[in-house]
Amino acid sequence: MTIKYYPLLLCLEESIEYIDSPHSLEQSTFYLTTEQKNQAVCVLKDGNCCDLLGNEIAAIQLQPLTELVQQALMEDGQCCVQKISLQTYQQAFELLKQLHN
Repeated sequence: MTIKYYPLLLCLEESIEYIDSPHSLEQSTFYLTTEQKNQAVCVLKDGNCCDLLGNEIAAIQLQPLTELVQQALMEDGQCCVQKISLQTYQQAFELLKQLHN
C-alpha cells in the first residue's frame, strides 16, 4: 500500500474507521478479502479520496459520509447521533478521532 498521508478515514461497505498511521492501516486491512480491499475508500482530510494503492478516486459526498459516521458513533454507544450533520470533511475526522483514542 502506498498511502502517503495520515490521518485518513477508511471506508468499507458499511463502516468507517479513523486511521492514523501505516501500522493501523495494515491492522485494519489485514483480514479483508481482495474484493473488500478493492472496494475500500480512503478519505483524506481535504475530502479527496483514494484507494488502498493511493490512486485518486471519486470523492464521497458528505451525506453518505455522515451516515457512516453516525453508524460508527452508534456502535460506540453514543446517543443522539441522528442530529449529526457534517458540513465539512474535517468534522468527520474530529468525531472519529475521539473513538480512536
